[in-house]
Amino acid sequence: MQSGLPIELVGWHVSRGQAVLASTDIEKVLRFDTPLARFAVECNSRGREAFFEQTGEHGICLPDPVAMAIALDPTIVASRSSHFVDIATDNELTRGMTVVDRLNVARNERNCATWAASLAAGHQAEVAWTIDNSRWKEALYTALR
Repeated sequence: MQSGLPIELVGWHVSRGQAVLASTDIEKVLRFDTPLARFAVECNSRGREAFFEQTGEHGICLPDPVAMAIALDPTIVASRSSHFVDIATDNELTRGMTVVDRLNVARNERNCATWAASLAAGHQAEVAWTIDNSRWKEALYTALR
């Protein structure tokens, strides 16, 4: 996160909610009746089970395909903003957690020490907050047809 390379963060959250392939979306994909469409559903069978175990609903959450769709067509992102981002490495509770300075308080006097490495690097990441779910699904359908 502090490499200085341009970073666009597409978190798991954008693949949840309305971005999830619901039962009707899965049925639509299967009606394409292509080997790729069948494979896309079948290879996510465990993810589909896990989604049901977590939510009690039928669906498939596809974070990697969402990120790829955004890489291919950045206009799928509906809202984004630039922030300092770091990965927590020094706390048992949050170790490995991605921390986004969404409130833009890293430069505040009381936070400077905590964000020192990110501030020194001077690089902010572009964070995608929401996507146009209908455009994301249409991109997926186009690829699977």
